[in-house]
Amino acid sequence: MGILLGVFILINYIYEDNDSLLIVNDSLVMCNLHQYNIKVHLNNAKLKVRLWNGIDSTGKVILQAPLIHIHNSSVIQGDGFGYLGGTNTHPDGYGPGYGHAGISGGGGGAGYGGAGGAGGDVSPGAGGISYGSPNDTVINPGSGGGAGRLSYVDGFGGNGGALIYLKGNKIIIDSSAVSANGMRGYDGGYEAGGGGSGGGIKMWTDTLTIRYSSIFAKGGAGGDASGGGGGGAGGGRIKIFYSVLDTNYLSLSVAGGIGGNGGFGNGEDGSAGSIYFGPLVALEEVCHKITKSSMQPTITNGNLLLHKASAGARIYIFDCSGRIIKKTVLAEPINHIDLSRLPNGVYFFKISDAYSFNKIILIK
Repeated sequence: MGILLGVFILINYIYEDNDSLLIVNDSLVMCNLHQYNIKVHLNNAKLKVRLWNGIDSTGKVILQAPLIHIHNSSVIQGDGFGYLGGTNTHPDGYGPGYGHAGISGGGGGAGYGGAGGAGGDVSPGAGGISYGSPNDTVINPGSGGGAGRLSYVDGFGGNGGALIYLKGNKIIIDSSAVSANGMRGYDGGYEAGGGGSGGGIKMWTDTLTIRYSSIFAKGGAGGDASGGGGGGAGGGRIKIFYSVLDTNYLSLSVAGGIGGNGGFGNGEDGSAGSIYFGPLVALEEVCHKITKSSMQPTITNGNLLLHKASAGARIYIFDCSGRIIKKTVLAEPINHIDLSRLPNGVYFFKISDAYSFNKIILIK
């Protein structure tokens, strides 16, 4: 019995502590930021992103470790786990590039990397407007498609793809997949829903090796209906920052979703997203909300005003090369930081040991 139990543990295995995350022949659902001191190791494993449910920590997974090794048919899956599509209670999709619900036509697809297509029929929902930048360091989930409706919701909108971010000194992906596709819009009896946009995938590493693997953030197709087809969604974004890159048989796609079929009008296709490969930059911009202090920066007359920042918090100001040019300790919850002596330009600030940097543009 002991031998059989030992074999079972070796075949199906999940282990996590402060040092490592190990998943072998098993699956795990995660969200938000997870940092490890040694490694993340996936072997014939499936790591799924927890579905966005209106909370900022969901719809995304951020893995940080010195070594991230994903191999042997493993999958990091964020398909349809980003911002939600339109429903009965909220006909427009969710997210900054949401697809609009149709008045008497199919819902429009959402946009992240690429804009969404409008729905079909007489008064279709507009496609979602693209948001974000192709080559900055920010990454976002995909937005949801709008619902198709007449006087009532007929076809729900598809969910957007999740945010997946891998950060490590060395990342190896072998015979595996990272996927954050948007969902197809739902078919309707008369009006169909729009697709959800592709999500965001980002990798940040000194050494990146990817072989016989795929990275997808495609937009979802629009649904079909006898009246108006749903709009196809915009593709997502893939951003890869590296110092050394080794790839072989790597497949990438941020294709836009195809518009759905309708008897009175087909939905429009969504446009493609973007793929960016580039060298490591000195600083990262914020990719999620800072939860420790809930700061909202404002610049007035050369002063940086931080609202709701905790007294005693340490603030660091960096230039674009990553050099610390100013540091201070906040004496009270609302504090002014004098930047009047700095020349106009782009700077970054960071609070204490927070994970991300916020970008500020100083114009006096």
